[in-house]
Amino acid sequence: MNEQNIDNHLREALTHLESALNQSVRCVLENDSTKKEIGLKWEQFLGEFMGQIREKGKKSRLNLLGWISFPRIR
Repeated sequence: MNEQNIDNHLREALTHLESALNQSVRCVLENDSTKKEIGLKWEQFLGEFMGQIREKGKKSRLNLLGWISFPRIR
C-alpha cells in the first residue's frame, strides 16, 4: 500500500463520517428523544476505533497516537 492509497482511504472515511454526522444531527433535530441512542452509536464507534488503534499499536509495537501532533488538531 502506498501513501496515495492511504490518502484515498482517509478521504473516503471522512466522507462517510461527515454523512453519518449530518444524518445524526438531522435525526436529533427531528426527534430530540433519539439523542441518547445516536450518542450511544457514536460512543460505540469511537470506542471501537480507539480500541483498534491501541490493539494495532500493541501488535506492531508502534505508538500510533504518537504520530499525531494533537495541538495541531482543531
